[in-house]
Amino acid sequence: MKKETTYGASSEGLSRLLPIGVEKPHAGENPGSDPTPAELLQKILTDKLPLDPAVPHSLPAVLKWPGHELLAASGHTMAHLLLSSETDLAVIKTIKDYGKELVRRGASDCERAAGTAIYFAAIASALVFHQERITQHSNEKLHEAFSKLQQKPWIPSELGNLFQWAREKCDQQKGKLETKGGNHE
Repeated sequence: MKKETTYGASSEGLSRLLPIGVEKPHAGENPGSDPTPAELLQKILTDKLPLDPAVPHSLPAVLKWPGHELLAASGHTMAHLLLSSETDLAVIKTIKDYGKELVRRGASDCERAAGTAIYFAAIASALVFHQERITQHSNEKLHEAFSKLQQKPWIPSELGNLFQWAREKCDQQKGKLETKGGNHE
């Protein structure tokens, strides 16, 4: 008894299916090799906000739900959303969760590094543009993380600036807490 594994599809039909879901390398990427943290982060930051649940690295696919607050953000790049004071805080929180999931699900150090940068960029964006904390990390831990990320050679200058501004916000908040009688985090 012969098992049919192609469900009756012709070789022509199968050849049309092969490219589905396979991403072509972007300019600057080396086909056949893993992208560098700089290449992967740049791709995440410059692509339009990924909202298609059928795409494996899209926000709904990674987070397992299509956030309705993201509809207004569709069409914008991740960089635009992270670096704009007009981005809704709910969108920034969703991007933070997306970064966290990229770290958790990352198959390589490169993917986890890019996810970490997105995660902390969202936290920095909320601090800088909304004066809101969207994490339970202490100011000291945030200051340290922002500093380390800012020093990475693969972090784009725009994110480096965002991390610098967020470090300054952490310093300001720490100063306010100390004048009130100690650190109450």
